Amino acid sequence: MTYLSIVLLLFTVVLTYKKLASLSTYFLYGIIIGWMLSFFSYIFYISKFNVYYDKVSKFYDFSPGSWNRLVLENFDPNLLIRLFNIGIILFGYSFLLFSISYTLGHRKLKNLYLYIPIVFLMIIQIIYYDPSFNMALQDHFYSQSFNQGLLFNRYRDVIYIVTLWLKNAAIFTSFVLLGLHFIKNYRVHFLHRYTLYHIVCLFPVAVIHIIMFSWAPKILVKPTYLKEFPNYLKPQISNIIYEMNWFPIISIIALGSMIFTFSRYTSMEKLDKFINADINKKIKTASLGVKAFTHSIKNHMLAIRSEAEFLKERFASDPEAQYSLSLILKSCADSYQTINDASNKLNSISLSFKAIKLHVPIEKAIAKLSTEQAQIPITVKRESMGRKAFIDENHMCEVYYNIIINAIEALQGQEDAAIVITIEDQEDWGFVSIQDNGPGIAREHLTDVFSPFFSTKSSARNWGVGLSYCHKIVTAHNGKMEVDSQLKKGTVFKILLPLI
Repeated sequence: MTYLSIVLLLFTVVLTYKKLASLSTYFLYGIIIGWMLSFFSYIFYISKFNVYYDKVSKFYDFSPGSWNRLVLENFDPNLLIRLFNIGIILFGYSFLLFSISYTLGHRKLKNLYLYIPIVFLMIIQIIYYDPSFNMALQDHFYSQSFNQGLLFNRYRDVIYIVTLWLKNAAIFTSFVLLGLHFIKNYRVHFLHRYTLYHIVCLFPVAVIHIIMFSWAPKILVKPTYLKEFPNYLKPQISNIIYEMNWFPIISIIALGSMIFTFSRYTSMEKLDKFINADINKKIKTASLGVKAFTHSIKNHMLAIRSEAEFLKERFASDPEAQYSLSLILKSCADSYQTINDASNKLNSISLSFKAIKLHVPIEKAIAKLSTEQAQIPITVKRESMGRKAFIDENHMCEVYYNIIINAIEALQGQEDAAIVITIEDQEDWGFVSIQDNGPGIAREHLTDVFSPFFSTKSSARNWGVGLSYCHKIVTAHNGKMEVDSQLKKGTVFKILLPLI
């Protein structure tokens, strides 16, 4: 079971983080290394005493042959104690460093003021619990006087209790930070899922480690009258959970939840990748097909326009014919423009990024609305702290304009029509939501709204490429675009852009 948890943690690193430059990745490695060091050093150390085989074999699945081989190996006990305490300290504080890096990643410089004291505290504890250093301390105080030895024992007991509290407080604080991050980012679905995955996956690992090593780190060596023969202490193992046989049950439940969460997380990741890949594939296919399509249909439109202009000259004295032919020419001009717009939106787009504030392209998009379109009340809630993102102002303005126009068209004829635009910061992401209280989109259509030429509106000018274009632009900004809708309640489009 313990080996399975290690394997699952390794999968966590491989699947969750793709860039080794991320600090969170290194801290996650610290958790894994701390787990492995503490576990294997502990097994090797207790094998020196040839005790606890009944518990070791029961909970850690050691055969008699494997155990006997460990017993006969000539391991250096000082090295094992050193590695064991390093693993315990590294595990606890790596948890805290990981949670700080993950939840407060946007405060990179300010986080240094948190990282430095935590790492300093780790180093101090590693030095203090090093058997060579501690043996030197004990030799120094015990050689002074009997009272000095008693005083050292009291200080040692206090330090031991404090380090236990600090270790447990670090792990507890880690989950508090992750929990607050989970609550705070409830609007950002992918961050919500990521954080939930970390909480549910790492919690069983922390519980198992605390149960196994609730008494560690600890000084496991004491001096004797003969310096060459120090007294190595047997670690505490008479835990009630071991005695009551609860540990295997807890381990099975914990590892089962990790496997379940791992499978659920993987399926979510695959679904997200599949949807984005499918949309991009459809856009590429549509951009290839639209070139041939537009070339052909433009030729037909030019022929119709040419004949309509000829007939308009031929029947110049017929008012009814003139009216009908004017409508035909106008329809040709509108269709021609719509074809060009569709083709331009699906073709390759060059972006010019500048560091600007999130609200700038939104205000520009609202200013583009005509007097008739602006009759529907639009409320803008600026909850952002004014942070900037690298944005192509013109293209992002077009993205917001398209979404607002879609909302306005959906709200036509509705008395209580309203559009609410919210701009806010979600950690290191800029969050923009455009919400209407219109008729909504059917659940079965939500996966198709970003597909080219998909539309639920019957309009000669609407070819269903606007949202495909929006998705393409947002993705090019390394952002994310999501949609949520309920029939008869309204629709909300969410756009997330990485902040500087």
